[in-house]
Amino acid sequence: MRNDGYFHQTRPEMKVFVPESAVRILEVGCGEGMFCDTLRRPDREIWGIEMDEEAGEHARLRCDVFFQGDFFSVLPHLPVSGFDAIVFNDVLEHFVDPWDALIKCKPLLSEIGVVVASIPNFRFVGNLKEILVDKDFRYKPFGILDVTHLRFFTSRSMLRMFQDCGYVVIQHEGIRPCRTWLSWLLAVFSLGIFGDVRYKQFATVAQNSGHVQ
Repeated sequence: MRNDGYFHQTRPEMKVFVPESAVRILEVGCGEGMFCDTLRRPDREIWGIEMDEEAGEHARLRCDVFFQGDFFSVLPHLPVSGFDAIVFNDVLEHFVDPWDALIKCKPLLSEIGVVVASIPNFRFVGNLKEILVDKDFRYKPFGILDVTHLRFFTSRSMLRMFQDCGYVVIQHEGIRPCRTWLSWLLAVFSLGIFGDVRYKQFATVAQNSGHVQ
């Protein structure tokens, strides 16, 4: 079932993770191109890839270069060493093999290029309550337990995925914190062990280890 909410998001919290030095930027799974639009500068070239045809009709108006299709089918048309940033905003968890996607991004990155990713946090407090208290695991139309999510990650397994794929993680931060009393209590009284459960997603910036000086 098509979830329109996915395709029309500006994601302002992710803009700060895209380096100011990035001139040519690719967003994979760009939806209607709303985030791409926020990255525009006179000196930048914004590329987008989107599978959904309806969303793609909007995205092609907001991207300098746009491809309709999935990442792997578009891959042969992407320039080697062509991008200073490749963005995956809540997209990698929809891949059958996100590890392969990250590996195939490496030749596309320039010497200063980075992958910027937002990935849902499976240890989010709402999930823990449902699993540990309600004794349930129910897929939803949207959110962390989205029925279209094929992979689930914790902060630690996100880091491991990037490292296993040959990246050096430059930045890794929780985003969109939950401010309920339960998440606060877990963070404080667990001495940090449950500090990560406050965050719905983690943002990661990673560079090809072969480019790190």
